[in-house]
Amino acid sequence: MIQSVVRLAADHSLSFVVTAVVICVVGGWLVAALMRNAVQTRRESRLHWIVGTAVVAGLSVWTTHFIAMLGYRPDLMLGYEGGRTALSALVAVLVVGAPLGLAPLCPSWRTRVALGTVAGLGIGAMHYAGMAAIEGCLRTYSPLASGIATGIGIGCMALACGLPPRRATSPVICALFTLAVGGIHFIAISGTELKRVAGHDVFSHESVTLSIFTAAGAAVLFLGTFLTILTARRFDAQERAHSAVLRTALDNMSNGLVYLDATDRVRLYNRRYLEIYGFDFDAELAGLTANEIIERVGNRHGWTGERRQEARRRLDAWWSVENCTQIDYSMDDGRMMQVEVRPVEGGGTVITFDDVTKDREAQRRITELAYCDPLTKLANRRALHERMERDFFPKQRFKLLMIDLDRFKPVNDTYGHAVGDRLLVQVAERLTKIAGPEGFVARLGGDEMALLVYGDLDRANAVAAQVIESIALPYQINEIKLMIGCSVGLCCTDDAHNADELMQFADLALYESKRQGRGRSSCYTHGMLEVVTERVQLETDMRTAVERGEMYLAFQPVLALADDQVIGYEALIRWDHPTLGAIPPTRFIPVAEETGQIVPIGAWVLGEACRQIAQLGSEIYVAVNVSPVQFRSPLLLSHLTQALAQSGLPARRLEIELTETAIVEDGPQIARMLDAIRCLGVTVAMDDFGTGYSSLAHLRDFPVDRIKVDRSFVATAETDRHSMAVLEGITHIARTLGVAILAEGVETASQLQLLRDIGCDAIQGYLIGRPEPFAHDAFSQFGGADHE
Repeated sequence: MIQSVVRLAADHSLSFVVTAVVICVVGGWLVAALMRNAVQTRRESRLHWIVGTAVVAGLSVWTTHFIAMLGYRPDLMLGYEGGRTALSALVAVLVVGAPLGLAPLCPSWRTRVALGTVAGLGIGAMHYAGMAAIEGCLRTYSPLASGIATGIGIGCMALACGLPPRRATSPVICALFTLAVGGIHFIAISGTELKRVAGHDVFSHESVTLSIFTAAGAAVLFLGTFLTILTARRFDAQERAHSAVLRTALDNMSNGLVYLDATDRVRLYNRRYLEIYGFDFDAELAGLTANEIIERVGNRHGWTGERRQEARRRLDAWWSVENCTQIDYSMDDGRMMQVEVRPVEGGGTVITFDDVTKDREAQRRITELAYCDPLTKLANRRALHERMERDFFPKQRFKLLMIDLDRFKPVNDTYGHAVGDRLLVQVAERLTKIAGPEGFVARLGGDEMALLVYGDLDRANAVAAQVIESIALPYQINEIKLMIGCSVGLCCTDDAHNADELMQFADLALYESKRQGRGRSSCYTHGMLEVVTERVQLETDMRTAVERGEMYLAFQPVLALADDQVIGYEALIRWDHPTLGAIPPTRFIPVAEETGQIVPIGAWVLGEACRQIAQLGSEIYVAVNVSPVQFRSPLLLSHLTQALAQSGLPARRLEIELTETAIVEDGPQIARMLDAIRCLGVTVAMDDFGTGYSSLAHLRDFPVDRIKVDRSFVATAETDRHSMAVLEGITHIARTLGVAILAEGVETASQLQLLRDIGCDAIQGYLIGRPEPFAHDAFSQFGGADHE
């Protein structure tokens, strides 16, 4: 090896070698600049840059070779054949320069490596084509040297073309180009031997011609250098002009923007980008690499080494995207940035930063409102439905508990909605505690809640009992102590096909709990739906029953025991349904009271009873039962006056009956209403006396004209001494108070005689007469009801 180096140095003129290296370095620098400009220029101008790159690269290789050959073997006068010399220059341009001109435009690194490989082979081809132009000498080549030289050329040029754009800087490209050209020439020439052919004359003018050629090549290269410098300055001027326009536009953008070129250096950025990362507005970032930017940001915000490494990994991930990508990026100060990474054709990346903190917060709030109850912070109906749908498929075993608060409305009406809201919050807290981490609690609206219990029926029943017990405990809101309750309806996923059906069945079970008296839980059973459907149909048919003539009044006589004369009738409503037949009042009256239909129906009963009794033309009175719902209605007095006015019946011949139980519900209001009714001249009777609460106090506190003793006492008086004592006591008290007494349910002669003996004023029952209509024609008005 040392001998080869010594021999190589002896065979070359140092001045020519230095000149060749300088030419090669200048050519490499020019090639790197031209390749970069070919990428950055407009598409329509790229062909000129490709051709320029091919010519400069080819001439750089050719000139370097022949200048070095001018200083090779000073002991030999070498001559060169002109055609082959020119052909070697064409090979250099086509096989070396053209691939180098095309490589930067190829996005695939594999394609660029392939083009670099061709260029490396082209340098070797140009070298041996130039050597073939030597005349008068025999050439012997070393295969080993030729292989090494070609390998160096291929490796260097493949690496130069295949490097990522951000690493393919001008110094790197220039060094690899110089190494490829110089390595191929000097290693190949070290394995070459030249011997003069005897009898062949070499003319000196051939060397002169070669010198002219190489001088022209060098001139072209330096001219290219001059033109490249001028072009670069022109580009710089244009870039400064464009930059001024761009700067105005960029600094007025609402988004932060930074453009990193193919070498990973900052080319453009705007004021908003500086604001986002806390830079001063006069900070100069152009030309910095991405790593340098990270270091500056890290120094400004006191980042740890791990935090800086994380930023580098994130930036590498952004660099690796192949298409425009949007990424949500959380800043250290809590701001949320929407980062858009957009690769640029030919290398480089534009990154924009949009502060979407308020938008994301608004989206979070919208989602919260969509799935969360704003008052109690529980899940809402929509969230509950989605949770049940999720757990239905694949199906999980759970129970849905529908919870309705009892006595909540009076709290709102008495203390206001602010207190009611705080009460709901406390209820929600208790339910959440009962549900635990595995349960799910939701507020469906108003005072209706729901709870999902995962497990079997025993666990669900235990939770339901715990809910009822917990809700019933006292609540303290400021100085107010409150007591409420709740009713619970349960349904299991085994009983339903989907979430909607599960909620429907749980609602049916909840309705059953309320119907049975509230403060309890009921589990859905098969058949509940049919019962409710029948009730809904009954309610619907009831709305038009009077208009269709299906309802009518039956009258049961009242007998005065003093002279055994009929003194009045009690009007009782009956309903003959076209498909269900006779429907007893005990079945449809509660439905009418629940739905409020009892008010218009009651008005029809008053009007119809007065009209029919008025036709009798005597002092016989008519008694009409009035529901507690009617008594609470402000329309009752209006209905009474209209019935009396339209029928012409004197007010003294109308008697209103109210059950003792109804009086207990709202004593003061009932007392006021009774006073108003009696002021009209209408008499008042207390029905079913003895079955309610505090009966004697009612006689004292409420203005009544007649007491109707409940049939249960009449039926057992003959055999039960306690019932007999009650009858005698009530009769004595009534006589003392000056209130008439009427016994209901008299069915036998012995009962009649018993009531005569104790001094009862009047009786009513099947012994005297059953309820019968006076006439069978229907009346197209609204009307009323009774419980018999």
